[in-house]
Amino acid sequence: MEKKDIPNIDAAEAAHILGNVFEECGVEPNTVPMEALTAYTSYRRERFVLLRTILVVALVLFLLLPILFIPPRYEITKADGGERGLPVYSIDVGSLLPVRSIVATLDGKPLPVYEEDSKHYTVEPTRNGKLDITVGLVNHQTSSTSIDVDSVDAEGPELTGSRTDGKNVFLKVEDKGIGVDFDGVYAVSGSGKVVKAKGYDRESGEVWFAYPKEKLDVYIPDSIGNTLHISMKIK
Repeated sequence: MEKKDIPNIDAAEAAHILGNVFEECGVEPNTVPMEALTAYTSYRRERFVLLRTILVVALVLFLLLPILFIPPRYEITKADGGERGLPVYSIDVGSLLPVRSIVATLDGKPLPVYEEDSKHYTVEPTRNGKLDITVGLVNHQTSSTSIDVDSVDAEGPELTGSRTDGKNVFLKVEDKGIGVDFDGVYAVSGSGKVVKAKGYDRESGEVWFAYPKEKLDVYIPDSIGNTLHISMKIK
């Protein structure tokens, strides 16, 4: 059976209909104005809707309350052989809640944190020290982990030999860590002039300069910035 819409009637017409019903039933006429009955009905309906809304909100908050206290869940793994031979620490967050922040410091100084993928981050400490990593979620819960970093190359290249052919001075160097940065080799003369190396040979480990006519301070870095300083004096 098809449902029909109930027609809307105003308060005066409703009061007239109600009076006829009372008269036909032989009942004393209603003394409460129809406007009051209509207003009360609307008040009850609005009150019911309000109470139902409050109940739904309270139920949702009750269900979400445990989430507000969920701490971050993550795993930190180390891998060697990153850029310039630096160790790489990967941070994989397993919490379902979104990540609010990842903060890394090395001996209290901030380090850049790189987001490689969703909830996957990396940190590359540039020197040895105490690495602190703090993970924060959107529920403002945080968790910190401290790691002792000791695998960063902290030693510069070593001078293993030298020779001259009268025109050039050859310096033989080697680095037991991540390797000599031959492109970064330079020298400063006694007069303050920057002097570039004439050439180098990676296989033999030699780098050479034109035979100096004055004191020459040579700086030979490795790929991470540790530097060997050699002072050559003309006799």
